[in-house]
Amino acid sequence: MTGHPSIDELCLVSDALITDYSSLMFDYACLDRSIVCHAPDRAAYRAARGTCFDLLSGRPGETPGTVTTSEDELLEVLRTGEWRSAGPARLRAAFRERFCPYDDGHAAECVVRRFFLDEGGDGA
Repeated sequence: MTGHPSIDELCLVSDALITDYSSLMFDYACLDRSIVCHAPDRAAYRAARGTCFDLLSGRPGETPGTVTTSEDELLEVLRTGEWRSAGPARLRAAFRERFCPYDDGHAAECVVRRFFLDEGGDGA
């Protein structure tokens, strides 16, 4: 590899993603690895940009993992390992179910079966 690693390469070698509102979390969720949403400017962001759903609500299917809103909270989550606990894992599973329903590692197989082997469109 020459130069700087790509974002894809960085995601593949990381244990967790710490992000704010970046859409990278949707791609990273496919890896089924921990996501920490750090958003100290939540109110200002929502007022200025608006949101389609409340990413930081803590509701399954909306929040991809641990949420922090201050540096102290972020440091505590990292220090204690809370980002790896069962609660964030359940949130991540619901987020993946909502936003990554077709990312099961068999996309190429489904295309071959559907278009080259004429095995129907049921994804099996």
